[in-house]
Amino acid sequence: MGDTFQTIVDRDASPQDAPGLARPVVEWLVTEGIVLAEAEPGWALGDDSAHPPGPHWHKAVNHARWGAPEGVVVHTERRVFYSNYNTKKGATAICPRCGTAADADDPVWSAQVSTVIEVWYETGTAEAECASCAESAPLPEWDWTDDHLAFAHLGLQFWNWPTLSEEFRARIGELLGGHRTAFLPGKV
Repeated sequence: MGDTFQTIVDRDASPQDAPGLARPVVEWLVTEGIVLAEAEPGWALGDDSAHPPGPHWHKAVNHARWGAPEGVVVHTERRVFYSNYNTKKGATAICPRCGTAADADDPVWSAQVSTVIEVWYETGTAEAECASCAESAPLPEWDWTDDHLAFAHLGLQFWNWPTLSEEFRARIGELLGGHRTAFLPGKV
């Protein structure tokens, strides 16, 4: 069976802004009764503390009948967020400079991306060069096909929740000040 997750990622939050941007989102979730105020261990996979579901958690999902959720982890540090539901053979990145899709099967691109991801994860700064226009751009600015990856400092990860509704996800985006968001579902 496994555990599922759905992550709403703020792709524009800086390391300094992430905690401040997360605060009003969590306050809204608590006010709406979607989650409880205190994050606790044991409500998510792994060691992360998570906000347990509140009495009105069903307000966030399409079909509440598909099960009771676990917790919501609020990540406010540099992280590579991913989706393994949206994967196709080789995720494709779209260059923010020229709009060209990188060739996922190109070994030079794949090697560059692997190295750049490691550098970004370690330092928070890394650029990838587009094979088409030869321009470099910071890794978080690249768009990954079907939101396969997001390199960010803020993400809300919902563990074992039924599918989050479009309206709910849009409201989270509004609360994040209209920043670019990514929706990354997955299963472990």
